[in-house]
Amino acid sequence: MRAGPTTGPAPRPAGLGAHPGMARAFPGGRATLGLIAPLESFSGDVPTMAGHLELARAAEDAGFASLWLRDVPLLVPGQGDGGQLFDPWVYLGALAAVTRRITLGTASTVLPLRHPVHVAKAALSADRLSEGRMLLGVAAGDRPGEVPAFGLAGADLGARLRDSWEYLRHLTGPATTGFTSPLGELAPGVSLVPRPPHGRLPVLMTGRGGQPLEWTAEHADGWLYTALAPEQQRMNTARWRRLTGEPGAPGYKPYAQAGYLVLHDDPGSAPRPLPQGWSMGREPLLELFKTYEEAGVDQLMVNLRHNTRPAAEVMAEIAEYLLPHFPAGEPPGQPAR
Repeated sequence: MRAGPTTGPAPRPAGLGAHPGMARAFPGGRATLGLIAPLESFSGDVPTMAGHLELARAAEDAGFASLWLRDVPLLVPGQGDGGQLFDPWVYLGALAAVTRRITLGTASTVLPLRHPVHVAKAALSADRLSEGRMLLGVAAGDRPGEVPAFGLAGADLGARLRDSWEYLRHLTGPATTGFTSPLGELAPGVSLVPRPPHGRLPVLMTGRGGQPLEWTAEHADGWLYTALAPEQQRMNTARWRRLTGEPGAPGYKPYAQAGYLVLHDDPGSAPRPLPQGWSMGREPLLELFKTYEEAGVDQLMVNLRHNTRPAAEVMAEIAEYLLPHFPAGEPPGQPAR
């Protein structure tokens, strides 16, 4: 939970320095608001992606802290939608070209289904192209129907994630030569380019990843988790803070929460049940999000797909009435908005 008001931004996790993506998404001591692509209200499994780049620019102009992409290689009936439709790495390149300030992240790259050399190359490229705005969220995956297509049926995905994580960390850190992993060997003198522009690439865990929380607290730069009721989330964040430190403490690492959001037309409309998310008017939503902030949530990441109103209209209402209470961080050296 929050230790109390802070007088300035909390220190970044060790080794990240002034990474702009971390500073904007997680200023420390208060919550920010992020969006999960696609920025679209839709039914069924596949979004249209109509006007998606213009919506990304509108999200940035409005002041949202971050835009998160999901890694959905295959559309498996009954196991969820197709994400933002496009491959996340290709899409990150497009988003880096049309935005200038908003943090860009994956929530999350399914690490066991991708080779860590390819993930490192793509993520470092996105970080350089976006001038340090890339955050790499990784996960073990939650769609078992995808796994056989990669020849990994029956594999221990948790163990594969740990092996991939170690290799990825080496590749995205200060030095990239002379490394041996069950997934490959990096010979002395062989290195990966481009190099991270801010020391190393931030890597965050989404969900549990098949790991004990103590492992995640030691190895990750932050934790992204699903929507829970405030009292449950408070227990989660309290445990995370015990392992990593409060904002302002040397070991501080951010905690974010993702969920669906349906924003009602009536500003005072009471909450209605919504699996993995929130459905209500903006007035009780502000009160709820302030409760999460007090409980220690560093970012509220919202997915707008279940709205009946156009996503652009919902974004505009959030921007006018909620964003002033949850402003994005300002990276060092960048002028305030």
